[in-house]
Amino acid sequence: MLEHDRLVRQIKEGNDESFQEIFHAYYEGLCQYAFTLLRDMDDAEDVVQSMFVKIWEKRQELNINHTFKSYLYKAVYHQCVNQFDRRAVRSKFQERIIVDKSHSVQQPEVFPHELEERIVAIIKTLPKQCRTIFMMSRYQEMKYAEIAKELDISVNTIENQISKALRILREHFKD
Repeated sequence: MLEHDRLVRQIKEGNDESFQEIFHAYYEGLCQYAFTLLRDMDDAEDVVQSMFVKIWEKRQELNINHTFKSYLYKAVYHQCVNQFDRRAVRSKFQERIIVDKSHSVQQPEVFPHELEERIVAIIKTLPKQCRTIFMMSRYQEMKYAEIAKELDISVNTIENQISKALRILREHFKD
């Protein structure tokens, strides 16, 4: 347990060698674990890399009560669940577009990468605060309370800005 405590303390202090030690020790195993859940190695690697980035970015708040191994596997599991949610939303969104297109014959077919490009372009047009909050929520997967704390604004403001962003996205995709 002393080794565990030492590594947590060193990572909290910003010791990148200790962080790299953990990364190299667990990266492959975590990728394999994520792959068993996601069935896509690219997604699995993205999830694991994203999880490590979050740990490094929030290292001062690191609170690990068990072993690093159990903490990391649990974090990857939660990231995979979030990935499933994103896949479901994306799939539902694409299905809706296909259904909408079937009612309107003249619209060209939209491919997933084009859809993503359109979404990114629309997000770039959002007002700065709205865009920042939306990106923190949807792409950095932060909770409303975390965003509110980081930006020093109320959770109610976060909810309003997310609603505004989603309303703008829906309006753009009505066409």
